[in-house]
Amino acid sequence: MKLKHLASCLTLLASAAQLEAQGVGGKQTDPMQQLINAFPETVEIKNNGRLLEFCPDGTCDGFVTAGNVSPITLKDFAYLYVYFFSDNTVLDDWRGTEAPKKTADRILGQTEYLPCKSADSREAARCVLRHLSRNGRIRLIFVRYDEGERHAVSESLREKLLSGTSPSP
Repeated sequence: MKLKHLASCLTLLASAAQLEAQGVGGKQTDPMQQLINAFPETVEIKNNGRLLEFCPDGTCDGFVTAGNVSPITLKDFAYLYVYFFSDNTVLDDWRGTEAPKKTADRILGQTEYLPCKSADSREAARCVLRHLSRNGRIRLIFVRYDEGERHAVSESLREKLLSGTSPSP
């Protein structure tokens, strides 16, 4: 009887863990996990959570905050930018799959982003990114690792968001 009870408890715990991982029950999942699953060892958080770099091919989209942005918000920002606006060509096939789209939709559906709600997910993402980056709270940088050295330059988020050539999922 004790063994049967233990097995039931373990099954219940496994189910709860699975629901939590899926973001069910009010728990928020890490959107970066979607990128890490598709592109292992490409996401790094540095400078005590003030810098997030996504580097799938030696070049990186970087996201910098002065520290007044929560790590969760920085991850949401980075994911929405990478999914909707990054021009890195390794993302093309990934964007065409269902799981990344669901992650983007989940982020855009969060209460704090509802003022940006739009029938067009890309427009909603553009609105969220503009809002979160207002007053320099989050800045975009381009990073290249070349011969062991890191080279970073600021990029204009405004121009990237206005660009008509950005990929569309």
